[in-house]
Amino acid sequence: MATSTLYLRTPAKINLSLLVLGKRHDGYHELLTEMVMIDLFDEILLERVSKPGIHLRLSGRPVDGDPKTNLVVRALTLLEESVNKKGIKTSGGFAVDLAKKIPVGAGLGGGSSNAAIALWGGNRLLGRPLSMGEMEKIGRALGSDVPFFLGGPRAMGVGRGDIIVPLPPPEPFIVLLWNPEIPLPTPSVYRALDPADLEFKGVVELTEKERSNRIGSLLKSGDLVNSLEKPAIGLCPQIADGIRFLEGYRPGNVRMTGSGPTVFARFDSRDKALGAAREMVGKLGGWAGVFEGLLAPSVPGV
Repeated sequence: MATSTLYLRTPAKINLSLLVLGKRHDGYHELLTEMVMIDLFDEILLERVSKPGIHLRLSGRPVDGDPKTNLVVRALTLLEESVNKKGIKTSGGFAVDLAKKIPVGAGLGGGSSNAAIALWGGNRLLGRPLSMGEMEKIGRALGSDVPFFLGGPRAMGVGRGDIIVPLPPPEPFIVLLWNPEIPLPTPSVYRALDPADLEFKGVVELTEKERSNRIGSLLKSGDLVNSLEKPAIGLCPQIADGIRFLEGYRPGNVRMTGSGPTVFARFDSRDKALGAAREMVGKLGGWAGVFEGLLAPSVPGV
């Protein structure tokens, strides 16, 4: 008997580095970013039901906006449309229970992860009619980070960040996350980005060779950089407070992830990280947690 229900966990990610090189002809920015998944998860109960449509129920952390525009709903809608275009008839719909544990609007990729894993799960419940390449194409239409969560656990994102270059799994690591619990919309951060701070002041789209060279240089340096940190701090000064606090514990291992406002620090001891997290929340407020890097993909291949 075919499976009709799946329990799925959707991981968060951190950007160890995020370079914004310049603006592209399509209006997006040219990026180089190293991403790794961590064991902070949202949870999805996905079920194939007789009633047509996508029926989403949310719990846990509040999510702003119309549920009909949630990335999970959009992902499953595009899945059904793509399957139908292949001449494969489907009946019924999907019921989705999404429990949010990853901070929202935090630079941790929670929404993108939800979309990617729901897309993978929905494809499985339909009998795997789409290839991984076809799902990645849908993912790119949903958001730059979505294709990353269909693979992993470590990769470079290039172009708009949606072209994924797989990297070997990371060495085991412990990371402390701190978030001031102030949502910071990604478009606002990019609008605040000063073009004078970018490496290229004009329009840029790197060739494959240029990308390869720059990826190699970034990985070899091992530097933690984030071009969005400055504009994000301008919008949310608490980010700078978090970075200063963590630099006191782990100098050189601290950065903001994504478009913020979450900051992270790599630790060599879970006990030290937990102690720093408690002290940090006591002094700065907000939310903190200690996690480990994932060493295997978030979903198996199709």
